[in-house]
Amino acid sequence: MFPETSYQTAPLADYARVLYTRAAGLFQAVEECVGPRARQYKGSYSVFAASSVATAAKIVIYEAGKGKINGLDPQLADGVYVLIRLHGGQGRTLGIAPKHHERFAYFRLHEGQSLEEVGEFIAAYASSQ
Repeated sequence: MFPETSYQTAPLADYARVLYTRAAGLFQAVEECVGPRARQYKGSYSVFAASSVATAAKIVIYEAGKGKINGLDPQLADGVYVLIRLHGGQGRTLGIAPKHHERFAYFRLHEGQSLEEVGEFIAAYASSQ
């Protein structure tokens, strides 16, 4: 059995300015919807569930040569990623250090994708958890 893949982020300030700015803009859109349940950390952003202290979603940046992939390389392209907590089930998942075992489904934010729309999606998901 292959080990589950996880990613240890680099400090946010280490990423390319364009990626950092996009991730910060998405975080701001989420924060406007959920207030203090959205928090910035050294290497990522977290959004906590409405009904518990669990992380419902994360915003991370991946840039080749920064951070560290543990396990199988998921072949990520440079960009901003939205991670949504999975409760059981299977599929393409990623853990984020230091809690490598917590599994998140993920997708990369596409260029031109509305930060407000994605922020509202993240906020709605976190509020339903």
